[in-house]
Amino acid sequence: MNNPPDTETMNNPPGTERQLREALETLAAGIHPAPDAYRTAHGDWQRRERRRRLVLATLIVLVFTLATVIGVLVLNHTPADPGPVFEHRPSP
Repeated sequence: MNNPPDTETMNNPPGTERQLREALETLAAGIHPAPDAYRTAHGDWQRRERRRRLVLATLIVLVFTLATVIGVLVLNHTPADPGPVFEHRPSP
């Protein structure tokens, strides 16, 4: 019983994978990172993190202040009359 050949084996002649691997290894060997690449990337990350935290803290302070001001305004605009609960009715 014959097994059908792999389609990958049919599409790639022998040695193609090896040639591709060698070409990519040669290309990768020619690439060198900048000497301070890690330090630069780390600094950028820290700046973004500080900015994110600053924006979040500002937003929290703004929402808290706005809620406090609205609460005080609502409490100060209550009716001046005592209302039906506190009406003084003479006892029979």
